Amino acid sequence: MISQKITITNPSGLHLRPAGLLAGIASKCNSEITIICGQNRINAKSVINIMTAGIKKGTEIEVACNGHTEEQDLKTIIAAIAGGLGE
Repeated sequence: MISQKITITNPSGLHLRPAGLLAGIASKCNSEITIICGQNRINAKSVINIMTAGIKKGTEIEVACNGHTEEQDLKTIIAAIAGGLGE
């Protein structure tokens, strides 16, 4: 398992549109992908779980990947979040 921290920069946080995009990207990855936000562990492949976490702009999260392609999957997810998830 590998992980990396990143700060959410989306103006409205991870609301429906960016959460849906993130879940879609994560669903294409082979690894198990978890977003750690405070005490919450969120399945990154579930748009509902991401949205209900209420992750706001400026929140630091940790993205953890576990699986055979974890290194590439982590790079993909971090790049998507750093790129603003379409916003």
